[in-house]
Amino acid sequence: MANTIVLKNRSNTSSPAPGTSDLSSGEIAINYHADVASLYFKDSSNTIRQIKDSTQSATTADATALAIALG
Repeated sequence: MANTIVLKNRSNTSSPAPGTSDLSSGEIAINYHADVASLYFKDSSNTIRQIKDSTQSATTADATALAIALG
């Protein structure tokens, strides 16, 4: 794996997930607003993936996305 710089983006608004133009592939963004707390990253197919907080129901896809994001 190549050396990678982790870039941080954060928000405390109830606005929707970041768009594909807001993140680079592998870049992580977090929204810490109480109503919509989520972690987002952009995957290699240019898709924004969402990982919800522990109070929201997680799916197998969420767990897989987190595993991919963390390497």
